Amino acid sequence: DELVEIELRKDAMSISTTSSSSTTDDEVLDQKQSSSFDDHDFEMVELPNAKKSKGKFANGITGLDNLGNTCYMNSVLQMLSHCSGFRSFFRDFLKAAAPLQLAGDGGYKITRQTTVRLKETLHEDQPDELMLTEATHALLRVLWSGRWRSIKPRYVVNAVWKHGGLFAARKQQDANEFLNFYLGRVDDELKAPKAKNSVMMDLFGVDQYQQVQCDECKTVTKRTEPLLGLVLSLPDDQSNKDASDDDDDAAAEAEKGIKSESNSIDLIDCVKSLRNTGRFTGDDKFDCETCKEKKEASWNVTLQKRPQSLLISFRRTLWSIEKGVHKDSRQVNFPLELDASEILDVGNEKSPDDDFESCHYNLTSVVSHSGTTPFVGHYIAYARNGDGWFLFNDSSVTSVKEAEVLEAEAFILLYERRGIPAV
Repeated sequence: DELVEIELRKDAMSISTTSSSSTTDDEVLDQKQSSSFDDHDFEMVELPNAKKSKGKFANGITGLDNLGNTCYMNSVLQMLSHCSGFRSFFRDFLKAAAPLQLAGDGGYKITRQTTVRLKETLHEDQPDELMLTEATHALLRVLWSGRWRSIKPRYVVNAVWKHGGLFAARKQQDANEFLNFYLGRVDDELKAPKAKNSVMMDLFGVDQYQQVQCDECKTVTKRTEPLLGLVLSLPDDQSNKDASDDDDDAAAEAEKGIKSESNSIDLIDCVKSLRNTGRFTGDDKFDCETCKEKKEASWNVTLQKRPQSLLISFRRTLWSIEKGVHKDSRQVNFPLELDASEILDVGNEKSPDDDFESCHYNLTSVVSHSGTTPFVGHYIAYARNGDGWFLFNDSSVTSVKEAEVLEAEAFILLYERRGIPAV
């Protein structure tokens, strides 16, 4: 087949977030090619509440081996794997569209391959091309095949080490920074140079909308900044103790496994850092283009657009002269069902998005961390699969209760809009 250049965004928008359960021709070929599944061919383990597959294991319940301080990668990849739209594009759409040439950075090609061959590619130390889009396609095909208990994602890890200069080999990194890099990199590989929209913005995009009104001429200046999810700061503690003491207490309690209600924060309080109003006065007056000089002005910031999948990350990395780099370990209370009308607006005009499903989200995954700083410790992920929740701790996958998920020290939350079929 000849390689075909296509407009990925248009095709991606039209695909379903559900997947066919029928056995495809290349899956039949996989079964003929491989009589055993290498060193991960263990006995079948029954995991309650997981969606069953035609393979040896449940769909989406495959672990990722730690290849040397790669838990931050593994946790984020497992979270994205359980995002319906992300999985639908990288697993199903790219499989159906292959072979094709991507329009973005590098001009990479997606070839048609069997799942077994893709698994072999993932295990290679030095694949022919270190391309995150193909690595992600291979990873999701393998993770959701139900054939292996765990795999070694060497292709993905080596691609990250090549393209992500900040992510030095075999050193612990911040999961939030990795998520930001990862989505940006695959977006660059997919998006044509002059394209205004992208697959990642279609899935996770939120608009930060700012208005500034000059007191003198009443001119309103508007600016919209597209965001791939929300990055929230934890609010300052308003108790009688200073913030430094609170951080010390929270860290000490976290080490003992104690959740302090006095140090807990509600998710909606964190959102206020991105939705706010204020004044430009004194030395910080607004440079009004109409008046041609600095004037006092009022400003307000809102969040608009309700994406299919809502990513919420927390800034937990702090620095002080006394403690250096450390982590804000306070507990953030987050709901299983989120009413996003308190967070995301739809604008002044009446919008077809302004309905119940568009503003109500269900929790799909949580990335959590234990340790004194985001660069020291261990990352894990919780994800909803079928009717239950599972803990993804590198190669280990276990069933957990909902209460354990809600008590996790959240670094990243993934919510999906209601109406999207559960995995």
